[in-house]
Amino acid sequence: MSQIKIYSFALISMTFWALSFVWYKDAFISYGPVTIIFFRLILSVSLLLITAKIIRKDLRIEKKDYRYMALLSFFEPFCYFLGEGFGMQHVSPTTGAIIISTIPLITPFVLMLMNLKETIHFKNFLGMMISFTGIILVATSDNASFAASLKGVSLLFVAVISAVFFSIILKKVGNRYNSMVIVFWQNIFSVLYFMPLFLALELESFMASSHEPAAYLAIIKLGTFPSTVSFILFIPVVTYLGATKANAFTNIIPVITAIFSYFYLGEQFSLLKILGVAAVITGLFFSQIRFLKTKTAEV
Repeated sequence: MSQIKIYSFALISMTFWALSFVWYKDAFISYGPVTIIFFRLILSVSLLLITAKIIRKDLRIEKKDYRYMALLSFFEPFCYFLGEGFGMQHVSPTTGAIIISTIPLITPFVLMLMNLKETIHFKNFLGMMISFTGIILVATSDNASFAASLKGVSLLFVAVISAVFFSIILKKVGNRYNSMVIVFWQNIFSVLYFMPLFLALELESFMASSHEPAAYLAIIKLGTFPSTVSFILFIPVVTYLGATKANAFTNIIPVITAIFSYFYLGEQFSLLKILGVAAVITGLFFSQIRFLKTKTAEV
């Protein structure tokens, strides 16, 4: 697969994931986070089944890989969506995207702690410090009080850690199966994980909901694009580039989310928040300088 195609896949994936932070706000009009996630996964599974039927794609996997798929699904979508879904109830789309964008910084640290031959350089560490400073600025109002919910921020970091472990486990099966097969089984297991939560926590509120058109249309968009298209396109990116290099593309998520939040939701940007966004993006790219120089030398 060509590098141009890989980078195109990464860009499209990040765009849809960035938009998901905006679409969440529409879905919250009528539904709780578990309801949103549960139905977006059911929609994704349905779309994948229909597509596989049309193109005659075999979705079966070997028995030995069920455990990897179950574990893969536990970290993402299950833990990731729980952290993201509940976290986005308490923070703005831009703040959510900023926190998720720290995935490429945290990935090498987790890999190093697990003795997976990942080296952390000074620039990685410095970039992480710059980015976390930016997160604090984004989450702080102009009068220097903490504006973002600590609960929301903490839950979003659960999603970040889950995404890192997802990338690590994906290397076990990423080379053996087509991305459509992997996403299908991810979402099948995740539907089973979320079903008891939906029945226990949100079935009653779902039945009593007003079911606003904007809310269920948001779930359709979430199920179609971030939950299906993005995952199908991003799996070959991780397989081709590796976890750390692939996750570096999340750098652009806060930029895309901030633009759409401004025009679509009317989110206001103070000077402090603008400086915070700039600091996060600067730190993220600074931490990748060594990687970019290496790739340039290889070319």
